[in-house]
Amino acid sequence: MALLVEELTVWDVSFRWAGFDPDRFYLRYPLLVKDNFRLLMLAILEGEIICNTLCLDKRPSNSKADPDYYIRTHIDNVYACIHGQKYNIKLLKWATLDRNWFYEWCVRRAITPPEFWFPPGWKIDYDQPIGGYPGFAMRHEEPKESGVSVSFSFHWPEVDEDQIHIAENDDLKNSSRNRPNQLTKIACQVIAQNIWRTDNNVSIADMVRRPEIQILGGAKPYVYEVVRRWLSEVAPPEVSARVGRRSNKITTQDI
Repeated sequence: MALLVEELTVWDVSFRWAGFDPDRFYLRYPLLVKDNFRLLMLAILEGEIICNTLCLDKRPSNSKADPDYYIRTHIDNVYACIHGQKYNIKLLKWATLDRNWFYEWCVRRAITPPEFWFPPGWKIDYDQPIGGYPGFAMRHEEPKESGVSVSFSFHWPEVDEDQIHIAENDDLKNSSRNRPNQLTKIACQVIAQNIWRTDNNVSIADMVRRPEIQILGGAKPYVYEVVRRWLSEVAPPEVSARVGRRSNKITTQDI
């Protein structure tokens, strides 16, 4: 069965792409795996693939940001990997790739996307029902105050039957008119971009929950993962580098 998780590390992708188990112990890495290490790290360094945990920006001298999220912190290990000299296991398990961005890189490079992540006949995104409404769903409700337990709620947004009828007619006529979910996506992206222009300390997760996105942008009927993917497409590099932070720290252990 294919993996449909949104993020995988360079370590996982390299092994699975070559047809090997990333959780096995190897005295020597298979040649195809090492080639994938080198290919992916080069693509990250050259900005062809956006890495969620390695930012290409130069870390400001007065910045309090975690240095592990800047690729220049690990530049020696990056070059050693690209040149096939050594492979830092901690770095390869730290560098995280987004499924959608990886797919776009494959398309631009005319590379067949690997089947373990993109099975034949499957769409890269889940299609919402007619009109872009998520319908009946159970949603996670994040508590607004500390000490309050999380909860779940059933959500059934009000659907305009006339709007659904219009959407169905548009499908039949192959109309280029944007559907409601597409308009909402555009509105949320524009709002987020304007906020990030003045405050790039807002993470993607926090941006999703802001009232400007939920109320003004119309994102309230949509599940968190969908809105997060919309905003990640327009997030500045320094914000994208903070996506998917992990608690484990990089060490200099080499294999």
